[in-house]
Amino acid sequence: MKKTVTIKRTSAQIKKVRVIANKGKATQNLGDGFFRFVYNRTITPNTFFTFTFSGGTLKPVSGGWWIDRSNSLPAYATANYSLNDNQWVVVVYNPTTVTRRIAFTFIAKT
Repeated sequence: MKKTVTIKRTSAQIKKVRVIANKGKATQNLGDGFFRFVYNRTITPNTFFTFTFSGGTLKPVSGGWWIDRSNSLPAYATANYSLNDNQWVVVVYNPTTVTRRIAFTFIAKT
């Protein structure tokens, strides 16, 4: 018996943003060479949002995200990883039909 796999095409949008720490101001100095950076954006319905943090002279050690109405509406991180020594990538999918506030947070060290 031959199996058939049906792949449903999605009309999801893709949004990409790249920020450079050297051109921004740290949200918080955590001490001992650690800094927190927070970037507030909006994510539209049915969108994959790729956010790349470039540390410049800083080295990111972690990245995360927060989204509005997370207790009542789903959202999914499809990727969260260190791309290289000074870049971190977070990809979040908003499967809902509403635009939501989203924040991307990164910790970087000198």
